[in-house]
Amino acid sequence: MTEAAPNTKSFWQELQRRRVVRVALAYMIVGWLLIQVADVTLEPLHLPVWAGTLVIWLVGLGFPVAVVLAWVLDLTPQGIAVTPNISEPTIDDATIAVLPFVNMSGDSENEYFSDGMSEELLNLLARLKHLRVCSRTSAFSLKGTTLDMPSISSKLGVRYVLEGSVRRAGNKVRITAQLIDAREDCHLWSETYDRELQDIFAVQDEIAGHIFSSLKLTLTPDERQAIQSTTQNVNALDFYLRGRELYHRTEPGHLEESRKMFEEALRIDPDYALAWAGITYTHVDTYWYRDKRSVWIERAHESSKKAVQLAPHLAESHGARGLAYRVDGQHENAEAEFLKAMEINPNLFEPIHFYAQMARSMERYEKAAELFELAARARPEDYQAMALAANMHAAIGDTAKCLEAAKETFIRVKHALELNPADPRALVLGAGSLHYTGDTETAVAWVERAFKLDPESSSTAYNSACLFANIGEIERALDCIELAIKLGSRNERYYQTDVDLNPLREHPRFIELMKRL
Repeated sequence: MTEAAPNTKSFWQELQRRRVVRVALAYMIVGWLLIQVADVTLEPLHLPVWAGTLVIWLVGLGFPVAVVLAWVLDLTPQGIAVTPNISEPTIDDATIAVLPFVNMSGDSENEYFSDGMSEELLNLLARLKHLRVCSRTSAFSLKGTTLDMPSISSKLGVRYVLEGSVRRAGNKVRITAQLIDAREDCHLWSETYDRELQDIFAVQDEIAGHIFSSLKLTLTPDERQAIQSTTQNVNALDFYLRGRELYHRTEPGHLEESRKMFEEALRIDPDYALAWAGITYTHVDTYWYRDKRSVWIERAHESSKKAVQLAPHLAESHGARGLAYRVDGQHENAEAEFLKAMEINPNLFEPIHFYAQMARSMERYEKAAELFELAARARPEDYQAMALAANMHAAIGDTAKCLEAAKETFIRVKHALELNPADPRALVLGAGSLHYTGDTETAVAWVERAFKLDPESSSTAYNSACLFANIGEIERALDCIELAIKLGSRNERYYQTDVDLNPLREHPRFIELMKRL
């Protein structure tokens, strides 16, 4: 696809942004109409012949004035204002959301592929230290919506948006991508790729390159290495994308199916580091929520070791290794791996969050509060880390910081519910923030609403127990604990150390329930 020279294209985009083209066309149409009216009416009105010439001259002289005014001024809902210049992107401006690419294949079975393409690009961009990437959860919550770009910018808290579509037919794929300055509502770059499926990695590299160029980002050698794909086999990528899509689901059996997809990706490409990291997550979650046999810890160690051996330069590899150490109770080794991951990519949310959760389970509440707030800064739209920060401040008795974090949590939860009103986790964690700010009645209502939306969620049951224990409804809290355990919440360390459950510790029923773990 042929592109205009960069300077010409940039100038044309600036003309469009400032609505100069629109004003010029409108002026020419109106001017032509005025000339026609003058031609018809001058003689009946007995005006001199030179009056028609004057109209033509005035219309002609007014054209450059209209163009200059269109360049300088803009009509806004607040009135006429000077059109702002687009400055060079700064680190604060370097925020981007990758919206889910639209599946144009006419086959819902290919939805995982179009979503996976978006997520691959999202994860690639997230490895850059000076670019903040909106989380998958928030970006994908806009799937299927028709919001305009300024609204998306406001809702997701980003300046730039990457969107596109994927049409897959056999071994052929057409990918359309466009980068938009959502704040200014103008296109920076767009391209269509018609390729063989095996060329998908080259397409990803080209799209990423255009983003770096448009946002004036200079990559370090380490960052250039980090954004390289850890496989060049399109079939391995295909199964990896399926595995990741299944991992994000919540229905029964999703962990097992996700693990099978990662296993197939690794059968095709045994050196696929991200697939080794992905399967580590499934092993750890299986141990925590499904099956307490030590074999899952052993498998988590094996797979995470492989990830680090194959891609020691990736924060994801060290995050997975730290998680394996954590589930095995090797906290010093886990801490070292989490710190390594944070050194490689300070903006990657997961290792910081894993580290914070570990500090919390070790009753290092001050450290946990610090880390949860760090995670919340890495992902400003995330409400979970900030909710847990409030909980940690409450645990150490810092009422002022607890209230501050709870208020911030509520703002983030409210924003998340605007994007997805049926988010039970947002409701149940938001309920905690409402309790801290004194609105217990609404907090209970939110918990009940969360249960209605997802009655089979162990997370909803567990967090509801925390709220009910805090407000003194002990039996309701114990009912929720029993349900959480039944639904698979079996992380014994959480039950032992969570300060929200302190009112239940000596209760005979709680003691009996703990024996089930």
